[in-house]
Amino acid sequence: MRIRYIRRPHAGLSGKVYLLDLDNTLHHASTHILPEINRQMTHYLAEHLELDPQRASELRTQYWLRYGATLLGMMRHHQTNPHHFLASTHRFEGLKKLSSRHGSVPHRLSKLPGLRIMLTNAPRAYAVALCKEMGLYRHLHAIIAIEDMVVHQTWRPKPANILWPNLKSKLKGKRALLVDDTFGHLEQAARHGIQTSWITFPGLGFKPRQLTGKVKHRIRQFEAIRTAKF
Repeated sequence: MRIRYIRRPHAGLSGKVYLLDLDNTLHHASTHILPEINRQMTHYLAEHLELDPQRASELRTQYWLRYGATLLGMMRHHQTNPHHFLASTHRFEGLKKLSSRHGSVPHRLSKLPGLRIMLTNAPRAYAVALCKEMGLYRHLHAIIAIEDMVVHQTWRPKPANILWPNLKSKLKGKRALLVDDTFGHLEQAARHGIQTSWITFPGLGFKPRQLTGKVKHRIRQFEAIRTAKF
């Protein structure tokens, strides 16, 4: 597993690490971007597995629910090249028009008093392009994209159980907080001693649920991340 640094943190930075998801955490993705990614993935499955669109959509969802990422199902059952799949299913023209930043996220991000690492199941090229469009890239210290989450030569993106102890070893004992919109990711991280904050924006259509187990902190806007204690 690799942490790819954009810039090295300065010496006076606190020992805290903010692990920040991308889609629906740093920006609103449900309105335009995620539906388009789902459409592209469905088209990929239909074309490469010779399926009708409905069956391709069902299989895409089935793999996502079972493995946490459609990509993993494609690799396991169809020997799909992961780099080809990611490049083919994250093609966008005019990302700036599709993305919707909430609040003053770049300013708030720059004020977080610790190491700021994006931890996303999205491919690196998409994550970097989107962050540059939204003015976020220059405020991050590092990006861990799905291509970096390889443990023992096997792709292990969120929420894989083996991911978290490997990540903690890379952070060398620093206190870490995961901010993510996917509850299952938070649950797995919390089991390994990583503090968590569940971000749920109003109007995105998520079903209401209660906080359970070790996931005890919820925010509804990015600036509230500073209220998390870790």
